Amino acid sequence: MRIFISADIEGVAGVAHLPSTGPNRFEFDLGRKWYTEEVLAAIEGAEAAGATEFVVADGHGTAHMLLLDRFKENVRIVRSWPRPLLQMQGIEHGTFEAAVFVGHHGSAQARLAVLAHTFTGAFRDIRVNGVSQSETTLNALVAGHFDVPLVFSSGDHDYIAHVRQALPEVETIITKEAIGKTSVNTLTPKASCALIKAGVEKALREKRAKVVAQPESLLLTLEFQERSQPEMLGYLPWLESIDAYTVEARFQDAVTLMKFISFVSFYIPSGLPRYGETP
Repeated sequence: MRIFISADIEGVAGVAHLPSTGPNRFEFDLGRKWYTEEVLAAIEGAEAAGATEFVVADGHGTAHMLLLDRFKENVRIVRSWPRPLLQMQGIEHGTFEAAVFVGHHGSAQARLAVLAHTFTGAFRDIRVNGVSQSETTLNALVAGHFDVPLVFSSGDHDYIAHVRQALPEVETIITKEAIGKTSVNTLTPKASCALIKAGVEKALREKRAKVVAQPESLLLTLEFQERSQPEMLGYLPWLESIDAYTVEARFQDAVTLMKFISFVSFYIPSGLPRYGETP
């Protein structure tokens, strides 16, 4: 049984602010350790339910975050950027029994979730067919394209409330209570890992989750924080500018939609002079 794991760090127990999440910050080494241990706990839970092979997409920051020498030979790890399917890269190869999300977080529209955003800080909101999306709902849609159900996800309490509403059949565990965007009341890493291991095993044994249905057509709305990117994207003849911050485009499947989000996330217009400079 093959399992796909999409991993992120903002939902990991102990992580509350940027010092745990990126290089050259005082808690970075601890953040990587906690992150890796939660992914390992998910693998242990899946193995207890009969899984034998894993693909893990490192989905945070530089995507060089997971400590590779902690993993066994039955695990392959997707690292670095750019990549077309972002946090779901790897699910397109072979067949998987299920997808598991570890350490995920709330969207840019979340009221309280820790370090909330949607893929990058560039987006104020991402909507599909008029409905605001999180990374989790978009990633689950991509999993559904490959006929893979999302069975488990972990993160802070505000994020988990979102998952339980959007994807009620998914098994979830809460790693910490979000007090604010950068403050938490957290489980210890050991306690969180125990819950993740048990939750993943339960999810794979019970198999309650279903594959996310695929709409016939997907209207993607990207609302940006700043004006430069949507202005230049508006030059594309197949993309519609809605206002100074918002563009829309229609796609026929989740993979093509995600590839476009990936392109927009990594592409930075270089033809713009700095404000005040003469072109």
